[in-house]
Amino acid sequence: MDEIIYVIGLLITIIAYLAAFTYWLGRKFEGIDWRFRDLEERLSNRIKEVETRLENRVANLENRMSNLEGGLKSAVVNVNSLLIEYMGGLKGLFSQDEVKVLTNEVSRIVGMVRANPISKEELEFIKSVFSKDPDQMSVEELERVIEIAKRWWWEDNSEIAFKVFQVASIVRAYKLYGKKRQQQS
Repeated sequence: MDEIIYVIGLLITIIAYLAAFTYWLGRKFEGIDWRFRDLEERLSNRIKEVETRLENRVANLENRMSNLEGGLKSAVVNVNSLLIEYMGGLKGLFSQDEVKVLTNEVSRIVGMVRANPISKEELEFIKSVFSKDPDQMSVEELERVIEIAKRWWWEDNSEIAFKVFQVASIVRAYKLYGKKRQQQS
């Protein structure tokens, strides 16, 4: 019987040690778990901060690129307008036949346009202007075509729109300056 008491005492001692060890281990794991939660929360907050800063920087970069694109388009329009006015109008580099060829080309390519950011009425206006002989086009009509084509190119980056813009600018310069030079000669 002493052996049974000895075994029971030993078992109670082992069970008590195991219970104390399990309790201690549970407390340690709880501390570790709390530290992991704290670390996870801090990392999550830091990731959100980095994401926010990154999103702001990307948005800022997009705005700068958009401004750059607008500035480049504006520069291209201004340089082309200046060169066309100077070379075509003041220097008289475009003859009446060359102007007719250019207007016929625009009439041909505009006839193929179906969908674009300009309205159907604006497209029909451009077609009606370029269906005329260049001598029959008014400067006001050409200026309106220039504005429509410039906006169309600005919004759509269309090569056709830029061609329309350039040819309308050439015909306008020819009408304003080229005819005067020919009459003076």
